[in-house]
Amino acid sequence: MKSALVWLSVLFVGAYAAPNDLPSGRVVGGGNAVSGQFTYQASVQYCIQGTCSHACGGAIIGSLWVLSAAHCITQAPALGSYQILAGVLDLNGENPERQVIRVSYVLIHPDYEGGNAVPHDLAIFRLATPLTLNALVQAISLPDQDEVFEGNAVLSGWGSTTATEVPTMPVTLQYVEVPIIVPETCKQAFEAILGGRPNPLDLDANVCTGPLSGGVSICTGDSGGPLADPQGQKLIGIATWTATPCGRAGSPSVYNRVSYYTRWIRSSISV
Repeated sequence: MKSALVWLSVLFVGAYAAPNDLPSGRVVGGGNAVSGQFTYQASVQYCIQGTCSHACGGAIIGSLWVLSAAHCITQAPALGSYQILAGVLDLNGENPERQVIRVSYVLIHPDYEGGNAVPHDLAIFRLATPLTLNALVQAISLPDQDEVFEGNAVLSGWGSTTATEVPTMPVTLQYVEVPIIVPETCKQAFEAILGGRPNPLDLDANVCTGPLSGGVSICTGDSGGPLADPQGQKLIGIATWTATPCGRAGSPSVYNRVSYYTRWIRSSISV
């Protein structure tokens, strides 16, 4: 089956034509999360003409700040606005902890050049009013600058649960534990998919997860979502892209390596 490099946002899945082949970003192969399991998970919602819907995932890194992917902004029509939904498993749920807060402004990483599958695909959302931190809404800690993670990690999001061209979007938050792949293995995997075409992977700025056996992956709607250590203590990555179809054997999932950007993030949210 032909594949192409595509983004993973719900509204704006780009059809990048890296000629004939390559890397996209439900979590495919995951399961339902439970209440209080992912208190740092946010839904970045795009609003237009009074209607708001899930566009991307996000990681709460402070009461006023949510970290997500830059392409969630640059691929959206400028007519709309954004809000952050937190404290829910069900996107349509009305539990007492549910919080919806308007985005005041967005900071896009200065080295992000736009386009498909490029480095520095990070954006920081500044909220108009603070989130109320409680049992279901908490900030996740940033890693130390250049901190390296090994072993397994946990991906969560409301992205498509099917590996087809027609996404199936879940209402309930999904999650799955995935192995972190060493950079060189990730590079080689995409070189095999691309067949000699340019490899967009940045070994410094990206982190990859498997399994390379397929069946588990980020997918449409997971862009900007968090990859964390299994205890949910530190943020490892922000989902950006993978190969289509989602969960394709031999294709890793690709994230912004948060530890590569820790200094920039901390300086941006200190104002």
